[in-house]
Amino acid sequence: MQELPSVAVCIPTYNQAQYLIHSVGSACSQTYRNVEVWVSDNASTDETPELMTQICEHFPQVRYHRHPQNMGMTANCNWVLSQPKTEFVIRLDSDDVMLPRYVETLVGLMQKYPEVGWAHVATQEIDEYGKKSSVRRVLRKHEFQSAEEALRASVSGLRTASSIFLFRTQALQEVGFYGDAHLKYSEDYDLAIRMSDAGYANIYSDDILAEYRVWSDAEHTRPKRKGDQLRAYLWIYGKSLLSAFQKRGWDTKVIDKYRRKMALIHAAACFSPIFTKAEREELIGLLKELGDSPALRFRLFALSLGLAPFFEWQHHTELKLKGLVKGWLSKFKAAFKLKKVESV
Repeated sequence: MQELPSVAVCIPTYNQAQYLIHSVGSACSQTYRNVEVWVSDNASTDETPELMTQICEHFPQVRYHRHPQNMGMTANCNWVLSQPKTEFVIRLDSDDVMLPRYVETLVGLMQKYPEVGWAHVATQEIDEYGKKSSVRRVLRKHEFQSAEEALRASVSGLRTASSIFLFRTQALQEVGFYGDAHLKYSEDYDLAIRMSDAGYANIYSDDILAEYRVWSDAEHTRPKRKGDQLRAYLWIYGKSLLSAFQKRGWDTKVIDKYRRKMALIHAAACFSPIFTKAEREELIGLLKELGDSPALRFRLFALSLGLAPFFEWQHHTELKLKGLVKGWLSKFKAAFKLKKVESV
């Protein structure tokens, strides 16, 4: 019998002992047999070391390493992904969960398409208590997407349901993992572009094979990172995407178009009351650098008059409608496949 390709589930963690047992448990409970699990502890100050000692005693496939000091999120992620000598590696954050058929399904697809460098799936969104909410899907016709198709699609944003990815190890090593940590936001978006730029296709399974945790964020931690997010977009559009398009001789006007659109989308959030006047002025400067236009200047004027709640409502409504369309199309595709099978 031919040996199954080797897979490592890589879990970077910091102070998430209450969720770590679920993420490690999901990695150890895969229907795919040839799986090892690596946990990289970024100097946690909670019960993580004690918990991992117990887990390692019961699950011999688990390898645990604790760093003596916090090395930063990206560096910790890169470290653990670089350790296994397996054919495939999976990045799984310690508050997320893989469903039992995740590895089996994606390794099968990777073997089907040898030119593919990474894979992703439809994902169930859960909150900090594990309560299910919406399902995240990617709206596309085929499971396979060529590198050039992916690059052209990337101008409108990261086209994945979550950051739970399976990589071909060689491909991830070739592009330098998640980079040198200069990005403080959207590292997965930048990595997806660099994978496509290197010529690697990707695959997507519309089966719900993972659970992605979204926090309620009562302290507004995520909105406060708006500056990091805008700086990341400046890097991605101005460096990663622009370089990939120019290398291929493609028209870069579409990048300029989406830079302006992205600035419009994020303008309202910059007028949140959580920001001081100085912080807001800095964010407005970043918006203009990202995509200045008459439309942006008009929106900034409208926002200065207190219309931010209207534009935020408009944006969230559009996102909700897109989610409903994706869900409806997914059900239609599933019903069509079933009918096709029954007719054979």
